[in-house]
Amino acid sequence: MQRKSESVRAMSGEVLVIGAGMAGLVASLEAVAAGSRVTVIDKLRSMAEEKVVPVLPGGPGNDTAKSGGAGLGRFESQAPVEQQLEEHLERSWGQADPDLIRAYLERIVDDCRWLRDELRAPYVSATRIRGMGPGLCRFLIKEVSKRKVTLHFETRATELITDHRNAVVGAKASGPRGETEFYGGAVVLATGGFQGNQEMLVKYAGPEMAYGTVLTGCPTNTGDGHIMAVKLGAQMINVSACHVRTMDALHARGPSRAMENIYPRGIYLNMECRRFLDEGTADSDTIANAIVYQPGHKAALVFDEATRAAFPDEWKKYPNKEKTIQLARSLEHLAEKIGVDPRTFTATIKQFNLAVAQGEAHLLPVPKTRHATKIERPPFYAFYPVLPGLNHPLGGLKINAKCQVLNQDNGPIAGLYAAGVIANWAFGKQYRLGDVISFKGSYHAPMASGLATALTFGRIAGRNAALEALSRSAPS
Repeated sequence: MQRKSESVRAMSGEVLVIGAGMAGLVASLEAVAAGSRVTVIDKLRSMAEEKVVPVLPGGPGNDTAKSGGAGLGRFESQAPVEQQLEEHLERSWGQADPDLIRAYLERIVDDCRWLRDELRAPYVSATRIRGMGPGLCRFLIKEVSKRKVTLHFETRATELITDHRNAVVGAKASGPRGETEFYGGAVVLATGGFQGNQEMLVKYAGPEMAYGTVLTGCPTNTGDGHIMAVKLGAQMINVSACHVRTMDALHARGPSRAMENIYPRGIYLNMECRRFLDEGTADSDTIANAIVYQPGHKAALVFDEATRAAFPDEWKKYPNKEKTIQLARSLEHLAEKIGVDPRTFTATIKQFNLAVAQGEAHLLPVPKTRHATKIERPPFYAFYPVLPGLNHPLGGLKINAKCQVLNQDNGPIAGLYAAGVIANWAFGKQYRLGDVISFKGSYHAPMASGLATALTFGRIAGRNAALEALSRSAPS
């Protein structure tokens, strides 16, 4: 019989980790190495029990399991830390937190070597883990199990517990054992983003982001950790910025990620046949963010035979073209195929072609500053629809370089740490340029990726949580 309520008391120096993705599991390993006992709780089934973890939207899996298991091959530094730091700051328009980025850059090479050489993670290439994201999860679960970490799956944390000093000492949770209280000398939050919580998306990122995107990230990431921490006064930053990428109707990568030479030479049109961004300079994230705010939250990439023929390998490699790319001998017929007004469609393209011919594409109402190419040689192509796929928010709980969660006064909340997507790992700012809303962040800089930041900050969080837990249990 399930007990209605149970209390799992902490032993001396114990750390409670909430979330069993990359950040939470490496935090557990690091806390054990620092001398702590560790308990991990996660609301999902163990990834070790999931035979199939779909990369497409929906289905089981956390952010780590749904990743490609790549971005963890930073075995050699390409430049001195200060030089890399400068580039990160430049790419984020000076909005990045230099202390966080420096902590990351100083550690990431050693962290990747630790994963490969000490843990002996099953790399199948210089950057990728065998079995991709699911393989990485299974490997890390196996490693924490070897170290006698206590794992409770299908156990959802619902509230953080504090002591008389307002220090975090545990969490309430619900699961197979009923309502349970888990205690520890410190708590690490590694619960991912809030992309699966439309109420939070509307509040922080706006209704367009909540309802105008295809959810490609984990639907089970519903902001549990954010909600619990905010109740204790935690600070959230950059939460309006989201990681959004272009995709096609079949959830493949989309032209701005898979046709890197074709797409900047075409033009993106919304359903009113208007251009809405500079295709020559916009990357996949910027394009996807812009599409979110277009009518119908979709767009068409239009190009001609001259552009297609110039890059045959890109064209050949893209899958399911017959289902995602329309082809016609005339612009009018192409417009009919994608369901827009032929007159407006052809007028927009003629205006664009004239500006290109006169060398004035950069003077158009929506300028095109690079790769301005006329669309005039049939057949004509429309990659349609191009959709915005929402991976996860880029902002989150504000942390310092020790991964301590900060309150509204930028002071640490005692006993509370965070790592992974739940924390503000993007280190940048949202920006608007005309109708375009996107994110400028240092995660675009070299040696940055979601898994890599989860690895580094997960280890930092685990070690510092262990040190705090052990210091609390030490005799005064």
